[in-house]
Amino acid sequence: MAAQTDTDITTDADFGTERRVIVSGSKTPITLHRPLREPKGRVVLLPGWSGTRAGPADLLVFLASRLAEAGWEALRLEMPGRGDDGNVFGNVAFDDMIATSVETTLYDGPLFILGLCSGGNVALGSASLVAGRSPRVEGLIAISTLPFQPARSKEFEQKRRWKNLKSYASKALAPNTWMRLLKGEINVDRVKKNVSAPEKPAAGERNLKDSARDIEKELLGWKGRGLFIWGSGDDEAALSRAHFEALHAAGMGAREKTAFHTVEGANHNFYARAWREELARKIVEFVNEG
Repeated sequence: MAAQTDTDITTDADFGTERRVIVSGSKTPITLHRPLREPKGRVVLLPGWSGTRAGPADLLVFLASRLAEAGWEALRLEMPGRGDDGNVFGNVAFDDMIATSVETTLYDGPLFILGLCSGGNVALGSASLVAGRSPRVEGLIAISTLPFQPARSKEFEQKRRWKNLKSYASKALAPNTWMRLLKGEINVDRVKKNVSAPEKPAAGERNLKDSARDIEKELLGWKGRGLFIWGSGDDEAALSRAHFEALHAAGMGAREKTAFHTVEGANHNFYARAWREELARKIVEFVNEG
């Protein structure tokens, strides 16, 4: 578990099939799902770029509970500047998120890192840093993870803009959206940028979402186990899967113990119960493989 200080606040609750320990305060806030028996190891769960440790619609809570039921200690980690963390969101860069992840993966036992969307990129960046370390990361699970920013093609950027456009078009049909617009609660300039410009910043601007390292190059030397999962209903999934399959073919990950899976019909955040059940089943099977 992450180191605690005198200002940390710890609560412990029994949920019947697991115990949950919540640590908040000056250090990185975490929620630890503990199985009722001796744990097989630990899985660290990382949220997306702007998400909290609960995940979208509590997806990470759901997955952590399923892992605990299967005998794994599941640690949901708050990223700096998000949720209950006290840092400023706009001051936190991608490499800061990786540093937080690496600090929390100091665990003497079988360890996996699971990341959702950008959290998957953080997991990959963390795995490349701790390659060869003892204790080491056994493997990682990347869910709805996109190519690292320097590797994103024009076709990928077009897909991303089209996805944003469809999302905003859907929201435009909701009366609540127009009420928020009239109240000035919607950042119109940001909406315009999301549907008309690439995610990468203009020349000279700082890109918080990019790393100072060439992580994809470093990953060619990482030989851990990997599970990559997307939903077929995610517009960016097909290109993302092809990208990471190509990286694997070039040397990333264990040759015989890296798997790619697509959940039919699922969207980016796996909102439907059936999609989440399949997602959890694949993850539990993967960490139990040994």
